[in-house]
Amino acid sequence: MTATDLKVLIVGGGIAGLTLAVLLEKAGINIQVYERAAVIRPLGSVVAIGPNVLAMIEQIGLLDQFAAAAKVSGFVTNFNEQRQQTSYFDYRELKERNGYPNYTIARSRLYDLLYSQIPSEKVHMNKRLSSYEQDDHGVTLTFTDGTTAQGDIVVGADGAYSQVRQSLYNRLSKEGTLPESDKEELPCSSICLVGQTTGPLDANKFVHLDQEDCRFEFVSGDDKPFTWLTWTLPEKRMSWMVIEHLNDHVDRKTLPNIEWGPGAAEAMIARVREFPIPSGDALTMGDLIDVTPRELISQVALEGKFFETWSSGRTVLIGDACHKLVPSTAQGANVSMQDAIILSNYLYALKDKTPESLSSAFKGYFEEREPFARAAFETSDRFRQFFRMRRLYFVIRLIVAHLPQWVWRRAFDKMYGYRPQVTFLPRVPDRGSVKAFPQKNI
Repeated sequence: MTATDLKVLIVGGGIAGLTLAVLLEKAGINIQVYERAAVIRPLGSVVAIGPNVLAMIEQIGLLDQFAAAAKVSGFVTNFNEQRQQTSYFDYRELKERNGYPNYTIARSRLYDLLYSQIPSEKVHMNKRLSSYEQDDHGVTLTFTDGTTAQGDIVVGADGAYSQVRQSLYNRLSKEGTLPESDKEELPCSSICLVGQTTGPLDANKFVHLDQEDCRFEFVSGDDKPFTWLTWTLPEKRMSWMVIEHLNDHVDRKTLPNIEWGPGAAEAMIARVREFPIPSGDALTMGDLIDVTPRELISQVALEGKFFETWSSGRTVLIGDACHKLVPSTAQGANVSMQDAIILSNYLYALKDKTPESLSSAFKGYFEEREPFARAAFETSDRFRQFFRMRRLYFVIRLIVAHLPQWVWRRAFDKMYGYRPQVTFLPRVPDRGSVKAFPQKNI
């Protein structure tokens, strides 16, 4: 079998789906991407892209364009509500230790870069999946507009509330083979308000805008279950986020009107306007909200769950569809892109399209990815719990504030030591003084 004999249907045009599409396009594999949105909206906040996926970015020839659209992360600094610094970490040494710096990039800019690598006729917008069928010979997708698509494999890259996963799990549940934990609903742990400015801001009012590196600053509420964060971006723009930490995991269905988009945001905007930010003298979140176009402000519920079932038959899941991380460690995009790297390696190595070969490839993908993805999920969940433990919060924050830098270095070395590369593209040298973890040779 040659690469062109394989047809992969990717449901979902987010970071995971687009990354996989780019890599399979480089491999010469026939791909089609189906995205439910009619147009790509630049909603959401920034994306942190670290050394753990930048080797892949370099392999596909996008590193220079990516770096030009992003800012190198400089310091991450924590403040209290009196705008007093309580802790910091210097990201700038990551390049020497892990081969690349950590970058901050607007989500919309990253989407644009990935989309530019995929032929436009292979990306289909406004395609909401209704159902799909699979058998020993292939898969058939049916969309709500009545159209269908046939292929050899379907990849569910359609996010935390994946329609592909739901359809697959319904089938496995009826067969009695779905683990009990996979039957449970996605628990919601926080509500998030995000926004991003467009035009250049006044650097005399909002400090750090003229600095070359990205300044990531966040404030932990002294007596309220909130954390609010700001990032500086190229062209004197800023991105921001306010997170309300819920007392416990709740059912998302009980929350009123929590969806990406500006409609649900106004009530939360009113609640957070007076939150102080360290980006300038006496500035508040309201000052930043007022210079952000309302259509670029969104409110959304944030969930976290690690699913145990990633594939069955000709179906395989990647990204948030199989492991939804809360944003406390800013690793969601990196973990999703790593899924795309490893899955593309296994698909390229396929000898044929038989169910047995696909099952073996999907098994290898899961076994290689599961330990690292689970570790990332568990780390993000620990940080989530830290932010919501109000009774012990001041004690924990005091401990964190006095942690020596070597403790942070050790944690980041573990996080960024896993730097997988695409096996069918020319490898790039491992430049970090902290060597990358060994990668399985497929």
